[in-house]
Amino acid sequence: MFRSTCLTLALLPATPLAAQGFNLSGTIDAGVTGQTDASLFGAIDATATLRLSKSVPLGFEFGTYTFALDGKNPHETYAAFTWDDRFKLGALRPAYDAVLPSVFEHVAPYLAYSRAEYARSFNTIEAMRRTAVPWGLSAQGTHHGLDWIVSVHDASSKGGFRSASAAVTYHGQGYQLMAAVEDIQDDSGTRDGVNAKIGARMTYRTSEFGIAYLHPEANNRPDALALDARFAMGKRVALAVMGEFTENAKDDAYGVALSHDFREYGTATLAATDGAAGQAMHLTYSYRF
Repeated sequence: MFRSTCLTLALLPATPLAAQGFNLSGTIDAGVTGQTDASLFGAIDATATLRLSKSVPLGFEFGTYTFALDGKNPHETYAAFTWDDRFKLGALRPAYDAVLPSVFEHVAPYLAYSRAEYARSFNTIEAMRRTAVPWGLSAQGTHHGLDWIVSVHDASSKGGFRSASAAVTYHGQGYQLMAAVEDIQDDSGTRDGVNAKIGARMTYRTSEFGIAYLHPEANNRPDALALDARFAMGKRVALAVMGEFTENAKDDAYGVALSHDFREYGTATLAATDGAAGQAMHLTYSYRF
């Protein structure tokens, strides 16, 4: 699944569809980790969009959030019709995932996958862990420096739940403020829980800093404080520190990473992590497109 998806996404831009308004964006990660016996892993988080008509703002979007591990390929696949790039209908990305991803993504991707319940949507977790297939509708826009997105999902046929989520990002001078909330209900209409997160990012010269408070109640995880910082040590080398610290230190994870930027050829990162899951080394190659 992972290899075929990567190959399909890689070949699409070379087709005549590109002339009709085709766009492809995302990240591919590949590497090794000492956190699991299956040390080799791969990950892809990508979206392809195609404008179906030159005169009508109708399009189609295909995407995936996939991990390739030994013997399994946990994933969520997206396929939705779009209207004016603002409205989407189908199996679509939840609004909750639009902001404040895990501090370990692209640094220690396997750790981000194993701790996905802290930063990812309940919809995404259910699709990856238990093969639920949520369908829904989303709308998004921008107003005076504020990006917003809302989505509703129904997975009652295979998953037994419905959800609604919203996310906002405010862009200031040298900083961003972000927040998201997700409400989950089962088929009987009883509230199963709420996920929420709020945070900020700031840039100062060549350094970046991030902080977020995570409340993954619906994902059955304790609240956590996520922190990360990145310091440039030259034109292509950067040092990063990051961590997710839970209540009473029940499920902490933290680490340090050194990365080298190969510009258009991607980034290589060596990370060391520790915490409740134990000590581990991670070597990751990331390519953004």
